[in-house]
Amino acid sequence: MGLSNRSHQDFAIGKDEPIAVLFAPETVPIIDIFRALGDFEEHYDIGALDTLEDRLTRRMSRDLAKGIVSDALLLAFGLRRERSQPIAYRPVQSRRGSLDEYRLLALMGATYWHDFVLASEVAASLEINHPQPLVSLAFDIARRLEAAGLKLEAPDPRLFRSKVDRTTVEVSREAMMSQDLKLNFDF
Repeated sequence: MGLSNRSHQDFAIGKDEPIAVLFAPETVPIIDIFRALGDFEEHYDIGALDTLEDRLTRRMSRDLAKGIVSDALLLAFGLRRERSQPIAYRPVQSRRGSLDEYRLLALMGATYWHDFVLASEVAASLEINHPQPLVSLAFDIARRLEAAGLKLEAPDPRLFRSKVDRTTVEVSREAMMSQDLKLNFDF
């Protein structure tokens, strides 16, 4: 089960899938790290890793770029191993993203802000069975991105909570429809 990088035609607007996520331009190079690793895993071309590192060195030192690529490769491998389905990646340099890509970025964003409870919830939304090692790798990547001067946004926790908070009106409606309530007021 490998990561796949589909061609631009596979994701033409109006074909197959609606746009799930539109990444900000400054976010694209971060998610592109994982998109480029999909090419590496498909073809096992070391040149793809060198190209990725070269692209990152435009924004950071070579040592940071190598560390990010190394950690991202481990994270991508772990995701592939832990998930039943491969991550859906869009083409490199595309602002259009998949829900999986958003969740992956949210995992790193949660660790960037030291919100490890949220990181665990994001990992659950990615259907990761054993999240702790992958959360740790995401944290390492987030720290390296921070050292490079890149800031990740904190993800919206409401998108990842397993239980959606119910309003008082919903709870009252359920209570009103309850058989117990009807029995208590049935004269």
